Parts: sequence; C-alpha cells; structure tokens
Amino acid sequence: MLAPLSLENRFGDQAAVGWPAYLRLAFARRDLRTDLKFRHQGPLRIQKALYPQGPQCCHAVVVHPPGGIAGGDSLTLDISVQSLAEAVVTTPSATKWYGAFKGGVASQVVDIDLQGRLEWLPAETIVFDGAQVSSNIHVNASKQAAMVGWDLLVFGRHGSGERFCTGQFDQRVCISFDGTEIWIDRLRLAGNDDLFASPIGMAGHHALSTFWAIAPEAEPFTDELVAGIRQAVSDMVFTRLHPRLLVGRALGAPLVLDGTLKKARAWIRQHAWLSEASDLRLWAT
Repeated sequence: MLAPLSLENRFGDQAAVGWPAYLRLAFARRDLRTDLKFRHQGPLRIQKALYPQGPQCCHAVVVHPPGGIAGGDSLTLDISVQSLAEAVVTTPSATKWYGAFKGGVASQVVDIDLQGRLEWLPAETIVFDGAQVSSNIHVNASKQAAMVGWDLLVFGRHGSGERFCTGQFDQRVCISFDGTEIWIDRLRLAGNDDLFASPIGMAGHHALSTFWAIAPEAEPFTDELVAGIRQAVSDMVFTRLHPRLLVGRALGAPLVLDGTLKKARAWIRQHAWLSEASDLRLWAT
C-alpha cells in the first residue's frame, strides 16, 4: 500500500498559495501483468488503468480537471516503473499554462524513477501570453531501463491571434543513469525574446519539439539504428549523446511536430524494441 500523503507535508507553505496537486504512479510487474498503484492530492489523477496492448503493459491517462495551470499553482507527478514492468503515461488534452496576472509563478515537477520500460507521451504544452512558468522534468534510469519520451511546446495561441509577448518560461530536462547526470537541457524564454526570431533559437517558429529515447545498457543505440531513424524521420535532427541516449529536435507547426514525434516513437518501438508500432487509442478520439 502507498502511504497517505498530506498536502501540508508535501507542499509546505505553497498549499496556501495557488492550487497544489500531487500524483504518484507506481508500476510493478506481478507475474505476467503490470499493476498500477496510485495516490493523489488535489486536482491531479488518472482515469483508470488500461491494458489495450495486453496485461504486460499498463496505460495511465493523467487528467487535470481544472483544464489549465494558473499563477501560483504547483503540480507534481511522481512516477516509478519497477524492473520488468511496462507502462505508458499520457494526457487526454494539452497542458495549458495561463497568464499569471497577480498569481505569481506556476510550477510543474515530473520525477521519473525508471527500472522497467516507459513511454512518456503527453499532449502538447501551450504557454499563454503572460504565463510565468517553472517546469522540471527528471528521469533517473537504471541499467536495464528503456524509455521513449517527448515534449512539445507551443508559445502563444496563434490560431486566436495571441503571441507570447510577456511572461517567462523556464524549463529544465535532466536524464540520469543510476544517479549520474547524462543530459541537462535548459530552456529560458521571455515573452518577445529575441531567441524567437534568432537562427540559433526558434528561427521564427512558435513551436518546438524534443524527443528522447533511452536504451538498456546491454542494447545501446548502434550506428545502424541512428542512421535508420535519421533517414526515416528526416524532419527531426537526432543526436546520440550517449550510447544509451538518443535525442531529437524539430521546429515547425504544432500539428506537423506532433506527427513527427509519433513517427519517431513508432520507429523506436519497431526497430529498437521490436514491438508493434501502433498508435494509442486516445489519439483517435
């Protein structure tokens, strides 16, 4: 059983400011099945454990009923995937960071302890004008762990004529192997930042996608695999940062980037994991 959690203990003084939320997901292998135990505090939870691929892989759809993150809100998602367990974690709709106004900084922490296999496949993140955002994603993978993950950032609501003119977006993505930091990616963008137009920044685009794949230590990414995904997903630039870590990046329109991420994920499943490259049912709804 997962121990009960107090908002006061978890968030301290933050519980009095904004709307704090915490969700703990623990995936464990039981015989031929991956079981999920979870607990939550505040407006962050899962719909239910699903098994569309069979009992060996558990799918969890994380929902945030308020529909957006406002100034002063704090979200914490704590995920553990034990050895031999297989899990997919996704969201049914975009994460929306609202304008802060007088609410201050909104924050999100995603902490993943990985010993089995995980696909981290959230929908896009939309940063509204005026948002003040602090985001931290940390993955710590063991020697036998495998993962596919992505992050799709959209700045402003261009379909509604809104640009990201004011505010601050600060994100840190860190991947560690057995506690040793392998890759740290830091993105800081202010509203109307020069980097949006710069050729060494967003190059005139308002959306950015990041893809990463982690291989088990015994099955590192070979030259052939890296060359294969570069050819198959040519609209994304891939770099092998470590024998076990492959990172891809692309700029463009949000819908195009979404398709590129799904193509990269399918390629890794089919050629590195030797698994069926099927889409999630949620994507068809």
